[in-house]
Amino acid sequence: MKQIYIASYFRSGYSRFMKYILGILNHPERESIERRLDIIKFFDEFGQEATRRAFDKGRSTVYLWKQKLKKAEGRLSALAPGDKTPIRQRKRIVHPFIESFIVDYRISHPGADKTTITPSLTKACQIAGVKPVSESTIGRIISDPVLNTG
Repeated sequence: MKQIYIASYFRSGYSRFMKYILGILNHPERESIERRLDIIKFFDEFGQEATRRAFDKGRSTVYLWKQKLKKAEGRLSALAPGDKTPIRQRKRIVHPFIESFIVDYRISHPGADKTTITPSLTKACQIAGVKPVSESTIGRIISDPVLNTG
């Protein structure tokens, strides 16, 4: 097992130590946690300039990781990178005419794919005065689980 950095505020005791270690043994972000620990060790030993050159991580980043460790009372899982998905994700807005046309077409022609639907939809959109969508957009509409057409 790889040697793991534990902050100086860690209290003695084997069971307490193992509790902290077990927090990352099966963690999905284990590699990034260990990498961050290595960077913290390197920073403590060689300073900020060498760390910036070697790992391209600044002083503020390393201190932020140390602060996270301290707030989590030494639990190494606190070093795992957070979720980066946006809080509000864009929702695809599909014209109701296009959506109903695709659903009706797939009901009357089971198994029709996006290349089959595109020419018919384009003609229907021109007749109805609606801006037609691309073939790839039709594929995304078909695979949308809300519509249950795919």
